[in-house]
Formats: sequence, structure tokens, C-alpha cells
Amino acid sequence: MHVPYSWLMEYLKADIEAGELAHVLTMGGLEVEQVLDFTSEDGEFRDQVLVTSVTSNRGDLLSMVGVARQAAALLGAEWQMPDIDMSLLGDPVTGKTDAANADMHIELANPQACPRYSGLVMDELTVAESPDWLGYRLEAAGMRPIANLVDCTNYVMLELGQPLHGFDYSLLKDAHIIVRSATDGEQILTLDQQWRVMTAQDLLITDPAGPAAIAGVMGGADTEMTWETTKVLLESAHFDATTIRKTALRTGLSSEAAYRFERIVDPDGTLRALARVAGLLLQTAGGKVIGEAVDACAADFAPLPLSLRVDKCNAILGTEIPAGKMRDYLAALDFAVAADGNNKLAVTVPTFRPDGEREIDLIEEVAIVFGYENIPTTVPGRLMQSGRLTPRQKLERRAREALRAAGLNETISHSFIAPAGLDRLGYPEDAPERNMLPLASPVTEDQTHMRTALLPILLEAAEHNQRHRVASIRLYEIGPAFFPRGENELPVERLHAAGIISGPYWAGAWNMPDDRLLPDFFTAKGIVEQLVAALGVERVTCAAAEHPAMHPGQCAAVLLADTQIGVIGKLSRQVQEQHDLDAEAYVFELELDALFEGASLYSEYQPVPRFPAALRDIAVVVNDTPQHTAEALREAICEAGGEQLVEVEVFDVYRDTQRLGEGKKQLAFRLSFRTPEGTLTDEQVDELIAAIVAHLAEKLGAVLRS
Repeated sequence: MHVPYSWLMEYLKADIEAGELAHVLTMGGLEVEQVLDFTSEDGEFRDQVLVTSVTSNRGDLLSMVGVARQAAALLGAEWQMPDIDMSLLGDPVTGKTDAANADMHIELANPQACPRYSGLVMDELTVAESPDWLGYRLEAAGMRPIANLVDCTNYVMLELGQPLHGFDYSLLKDAHIIVRSATDGEQILTLDQQWRVMTAQDLLITDPAGPAAIAGVMGGADTEMTWETTKVLLESAHFDATTIRKTALRTGLSSEAAYRFERIVDPDGTLRALARVAGLLLQTAGGKVIGEAVDACAADFAPLPLSLRVDKCNAILGTEIPAGKMRDYLAALDFAVAADGNNKLAVTVPTFRPDGEREIDLIEEVAIVFGYENIPTTVPGRLMQSGRLTPRQKLERRAREALRAAGLNETISHSFIAPAGLDRLGYPEDAPERNMLPLASPVTEDQTHMRTALLPILLEAAEHNQRHRVASIRLYEIGPAFFPRGENELPVERLHAAGIISGPYWAGAWNMPDDRLLPDFFTAKGIVEQLVAALGVERVTCAAAEHPAMHPGQCAAVLLADTQIGVIGKLSRQVQEQHDLDAEAYVFELELDALFEGASLYSEYQPVPRFPAALRDIAVVVNDTPQHTAEALREAICEAGGEQLVEVEVFDVYRDTQRLGEGKKQLAFRLSFRTPEGTLTDEQVDELIAAIVAHLAEKLGAVLRS
């Protein structure tokens, strides 16, 4: 909101400069983003303008008197309301959902969305340009002066915070105002000369002939005040904030009135605003008030009584503010306060402060007026230990460090995707990842469901990087995946880790060879192994697998014991083309929650070996079948090698039908033997090798190849 300094100071009785006032307001909960120097278009008026940012629960600060009230409480100064002649309304005619006098009839057909609607008729008005003082103030507040009838309603809205609207009385059928829900498909021509299509969730101001305005958002062109208007019906209403918000969002209409109604306008301010605008119109447009005001009010807007415990307030704030001071602070904000015995205060929250709902809200008000900068720094009582990371948080942090150490850069994305993201990865219709939780109100068309996998979003990030000419892509993300549980139940969240590598390790340079190092399947596998090692997880293996997004023959399932917890592989050519990736890409995705269950934050100490290791290489020929994998051979070697075998490494796979035979393959292993008792002799190592070869032959039919 733009708050002209000179206008504000008409209500605030304090000697303070605009810059200092901006600091006081900011420290008091009303952020002043900047102070602007303002000069009117004709150059005759200069002022300073405070640009404020109001939170969604403080609609009372969207007015000059609201800002003045807040500033006065913070400064310990006085403030005042503008002069308002309530007698201009006569003796208002009241009713629950139906109220009328000789000149107008107000009917509330939807009292939940509009619990109060007040109206007043004025006649013999003369439309003209507004006087300079009024025009300058509106211009400084960011509103374009139009003519006195419209400008006066805008002026009162900015002054008191109550939006107003004027209808040309002659264009209203039977002077009968009906506040009702729209029907699906109903149309209205708004003031911006655009046809708007309504739904049953929208609220309309109508007469018996049809729509006259979109309630709380924008008036209709059919009842618009013009330069020929002499008689008006003035509207001052209270609307449901949620209803107005939804209509404004759906229609894309943004107005000063809707902005205020969305933040809740004082329901007891409708008649006061009518009296104020009537006085301004008499001053600027002449004319006269016709009859009494009509006030249809279907709800009881009683102030809310609360109790504030003085000791509780001081305990939360860490202060020693006496009860009398707390009473003064709240009274300065127009809260009614009285002693309630037992060191308590009986507080009545005014209707213009709907954010005051609980005792903690009163404590916040005390803190604001007392001054956050005056609250001493204290340590909470009974503090036995300082805050620490939980074991799970430590493991998650270690996982991120391991992936960064592997050369990957972290990316953080939204938790929402669209089914089209899974289509691009080739997931079939019956894939488990297709069981996604839809969002009730999606923000965009490509964010309609909670994600069940991280790879779709990670590939979009890689695609975005490549479009910005990033040749070397090294990305990872750690975040939750969401799986539906049951109707009206929150989804199950499982922490996943995913990564992608594509393109050369180094960008092109004058001294780089043409055959720059490129990643492959084993690069991605090595990153996963590095992550698993950092978490201290054992019994993690890989096995050949298939995946709809992976290239055949270059995909592996990551197994924890016998349970699959992830996948590693090279993206298929189709998926690569779907994401416009030039270079081959290798990806992985793991369930971190499963890894965390077997992880350890601490490593067992192993003394530095005193004696050298004995190394032996063996090559064995086996059938080239899924049962004779390198992992199966390695496990068999470890079974026979015993405690003296400390390391087994596969370093070669060889196939040759002429030398080995049809359906055969050769695998070569490097074995490392060591014992803490001394250096192993050749004879001892030969015995161990013989035992291993015999075990391989018996268990897997392996033949030693010399």
C-alpha cells in the first residue's frame, strides 16, 4: 500500500520524519519497503510516500487510520479518526436478510458469503473533477483521479479501509439490490468492458433484471456512474474473504477492493464508511441524502473476549513487563482491557482485528508495542543440552556430502509433476510410479500430481542446463517421493536420492585432447558405491535388470540383501531424444530410507597392517549364464578364502568362442591375502588358492585357466 506521509499525519499526532516513521513501523510489524519522493503530474504537490507490505492477516493496516493507530501505539502518541457525521444516515432501517425503505430494498440471498450489506441513496449530485487536495492524495496513494463521485468512494476506502461502490440509481431496476450466488455460465459486463463468465462459487450484486457487479471485486458496466449521473445508491458491505479471493483468482481480476476484502474488512465499519463518503460527496458534489440508510445484517459481529495471563506472557517473551504496562499497550491498539484477578487481563478484541483469536496473539501484540529490540536475550530455563542433529539428519547430510564429493551438483525442485513426465521416460500404464496423488488445486498444468520418482524432474533440469549450453551435466537431488495411502489419508513419504551425469568431465580448452574423458555405466555405479560406502551400509549388490527408461543391457538393480532399493543405468536413445540430450546420459535413483535402516554413523577401527599383502591373479572359465555373474563368483571366492582373504577385485571379462567354447566366458580376479601374525609364504598362499579353485569348481563348475 502507498501511504502518503502528509495524509497519514492528519490522523497521527506525532513529530516524526518519514524515514524514522518507516523504521518504527517496520520494527512494529508493518514493513515499509521504501520511502518515495512524490510529485504530482502538474508539479504543484510534493510529498513522501511510505510503501508498505501488509501480511495476509492484517487487513486493518490497509487504511490511513489503521496505519495511524499502529504508529501511535508504537510511538506512545495519539491518533484521531476523521470527522464523520453519523447523523447523515438518519435512523438506519435494519433487518436480518431483508431490509428496505421507500427508496431501496436490500436482500441477502447468500448471507454466508455476504453477512452484511449497507446502502444509502443520494440525489441532485453534480459530477465534476475532484478538488486538488483530494486528487493529489489519491494520486500519491497510487490511484488515478477520475471524478468526484468515484474519487470520494476511493478516498474513503484508503482512509478507513472499507471498500465502497456507487451504482447509478436510475439504472437499477426497482432500486432492489439482491446479493446472491451466480449460476454456472452467467455473464456480466464489468467496468473494464470485458464479459466475465461466472460460476456457482462466485457472488454477484444483482437487481431483478440481472447482474450489476461482481461482489467485492469489480462493478458492472450496466450500472456504472457516468458524467450524467445525478442520483446514486452507495454500497458498503462485508463479504466473506475466501469467496472474494477465489473469484479474484479465477477471473484474474485484481482490484483495491478485492485486495482488502481478501484480508477481512471490519464488519462493523459499513455504516461509518457510508456516513464519511456522504459527507465528502456533499462537500465536493453538492446534492442531498435521500431517506435513511438501509442495513441488512445477518450475523452478530460481537468483539471476541480473551484472557491474557501476565506471567505466561512474560515467560514466553522472557520479559518482566508489569500488568499495567500490558494493559496500556493493548489499549493503545484499541483493545478493551480490564483486570480479571489472579494476575490476568480480560481483553476484548475489536472487530477490525480478526487476527486476534488466541492468547498467543495478544502476547504478540504486547511484544510488538513493547518493541522486539527491547526484549532481552535470554536462555530458556531447564536447558539440559544444546540442539543437535538427529541420526537421520546426520545420515542425510553425509549422503549429500558423498554425492558432492563425487562431483555432482545439488538441485532442488518442486515436489509436483505431471503424468506427461512419466510418459517421456516410457513408463508403462501399469508401472507403480503411475499411482500418483493428484493435487486438488494444481498451480500449473505441468504440476498436477505429487511425484513418485525424482528422475523425471532431474531430467528436466538436465534438459534446461543443456539449453543454456552447459555441456558437462552433473546433478543430484535428495528429496521425498510421495505414495498414496488411502482415501482422506496423507501420503507415505520416502526419501529418495537420484543423479544424472552426461557430457565430458571438462569443457573444451586449447590444451585438452580430443578424446576427453566421458562417463559410462561404471561411472554411475561408482558414484552409488561411493554413497553406500559413506553411509557404512553392507550387503548392497547390483544385478542385471530392465527398466523402461534404460538402454537394454546397461541397467542394473541395486539390491539391499534381496530387496531392490534402486536402479542404475544408461538412458535409452528414445528417452534421451525425448529430453533433447545430445550426449549419452547415465542415471540412478535409490530409496535412501532403506539405506538409512542399515547405515552406520561410525566406522569400526581397523589397525594399520604391519605386514605386506600377498597378491594373486586367477582367471576362471564358467558358463555365460545369469547364474554365473561376477558377483556370484566373488561371493564363492570369499567363502573359500576365509579371514586371510582381505580383498577381491574383478579386473577382466573375456569371451571368445574359438578359445573358450560356445556359451563360455572368462573372468579374472585379483586376490589380496594378509594375516596380522606375519608375512604369508608362497606355500600358504598356494594352499588358499587351491582351496578357492576347488570350491569354485564344485559350486559353480568353474575351470581354472592357466
